[in-house]
Order: sequence, then C-alpha cells, then structure tokens
Amino acid sequence: MFYIIFVEPESSGNIGSVARVMKNFGFYDLILVNPVEIDDQAYKLAVHAEDVLKSAKIVPTLEEALDFVDFAIATSANTSGGVLRNYTSVENLAEKISSERESSGLRNEEIEMCDTLTTIPADNRYPTLNVSHALAIILYEIFKVKKTKRVNPSKNKEMVEKDLLIEDFKKILEHVEDRKYRRDNALTVFKHVLTRGFNTKREVYTLKGIFRRIVLKFEGEF
Repeated sequence: MFYIIFVEPESSGNIGSVARVMKNFGFYDLILVNPVEIDDQAYKLAVHAEDVLKSAKIVPTLEEALDFVDFAIATSANTSGGVLRNYTSVENLAEKISSERESSGLRNEEIEMCDTLTTIPADNRYPTLNVSHALAIILYEIFKVKKTKRVNPSKNKEMVEKDLLIEDFKKILEHVEDRKYRRDNALTVFKHVLTRGFNTKREVYTLKGIFRRIVLKFEGEF
C-alpha cells in the first residue's frame, strides 16, 4: 500500500487538490497530519475524488503517520545542508521503488524521520512548487513505472527484514557506544546507507545474519 502523507496543510483547497491528483494517478490512501478543517472548498477542488477525502486518516503528528509505512520519502525544495545525506532524484526514486508543509515545507527534523529525500528541479529564482503540483509530478513518475513493471510480491517481506536489521544494529550500538547522541547519529547514517542502496534480498539477509551473531556474542549467547 502506498500512502500520501500531507503534513500540516494550511489550506483546505490544497487538501482537495492533493486528493484529486492522487486519484488521477490511481492512489487512494491519504494521511493528513494536523490539518485544517476539511470543508466545502476541499470537496469542491477534489472534484471526483471525494472518496479519497472521506477515507483519509487524520493523525496529530508525523511520527504517528510514519507508523503506517515501512519506507518513507520526504519531499523538499531545500537542496542544501545535512538533509541531503540521503538524496534521490524523482526519476530514480520512481524507478527504484516500482508531503510537505505548504508555506515552509518539512522541517529538517521531520525530513530526518524519513528514509530518503527527493526534490524536483526548478528555477532557482522560485524553486518551491505548490504541494499538489509537486505531488502530480512525483506520482506521474511512479505511475509510469507501475504501468511498465510488475510489482515485486516479496517487497513487504524485504522491508520487514530491513526493520529487523535496523533493530539489531540498535542493539549493537548500545553495547559499543555509551553516548546517546553518537548512537542516534550512527543509526541515522546506517539507515541512509541501507535505504540509499536499495539492497537486494541476499545482501539484507547476509547483513542480518552477521548482525544477529554480533548481538548474540555481546549477550553471551553465542
């Protein structure tokens, strides 16, 4: 399942526009984080996508929204600073995988909560796109790939295995690093390396086996 997460929308009209774009490209699962009221303007701009609005999940925080997904992609017009540690172009993102606050975009700490970041190239004089326009471009790229490639049925299982791999890495960090901020930094870097590589099933299983043996060694069970 593919969720669109819209963080703190300030305009009910943009919520409706996002719903319409989603339905244009065959996406129906919308999560709204701390939104404004979904009023008549939202339904007016949604046109024939009222069902997307009515079925939207509403949560108070991005952290709760991310509980619904295995892999999260942030969008931002910001192409500078630490948030680009794990950057993927829109075209490559759509190929490999076969939300946004309106006025200011996602904060750095919110982007860091996601697995990867993508941005849409635009003129430097005005690089920030309206959220529904940006979403249309991204969903169009994904839609093209979905139309030409079969979905991998083992994808969900691979994401679960990656989550278990990350959990083992956390346990290893607890044994080798006392300082929490160092552990947090190392975990962020590891997640970025893991997701940026779009690793194969064999690579994930190999790492998971090694990490599991390290954890057992630390815990005196090996």
